[in-house]
Amino acid sequence: MRQHSPLPYRGALAASNQNGVMIATFDLDLKRIASCGLDYPWPRPSQCGRCEHHCVWGHGFVLMNFAGFSDALMIRRYRCPACGCVIRLRPCGYFRRHQSPTATIRRALACRLSTGRWPSDCVTNRGRHWLTALKRNALAILSIPWQRDLMAAFERLIALGRVPVSRAI
Repeated sequence: MRQHSPLPYRGALAASNQNGVMIATFDLDLKRIASCGLDYPWPRPSQCGRCEHHCVWGHGFVLMNFAGFSDALMIRRYRCPACGCVIRLRPCGYFRRHQSPTATIRRALACRLSTGRWPSDCVTNRGRHWLTALKRNALAILSIPWQRDLMAAFERLIALGRVPVSRAI
């Protein structure tokens, strides 16, 4: 069995939910994961993000969908033996619960707001979902009318630790 050295977190840990699942953000190469599958050299969190226990165990894989891949990818999970928290890996550059990279979302919204058209590589339904959610979050969280600079609202929401294109407020 191959040994993996623990790596420090290269991103943030999302707060755990009531199910005890935590998301750990790492630099993951999705194209390489698609080609290597389970043989990908998975990074291992150096400690549990909840209780800071020094060791986490492998806890199988979970299927995750990402834009640009026809099939779901198997993504590694770990479990803390001390508190039972399940740590699921997530690639850097993706918002929680979103299949498209943050940069793609930002570029699509900027194009739509500046030209009035979606980029040719953007799925229109998905883009409308992002724009509607951004307008709603800008008004509800930042208390500014959506007619103002929405891209500034997008960046401000990110700075506040919010997902600007999330339907949940």
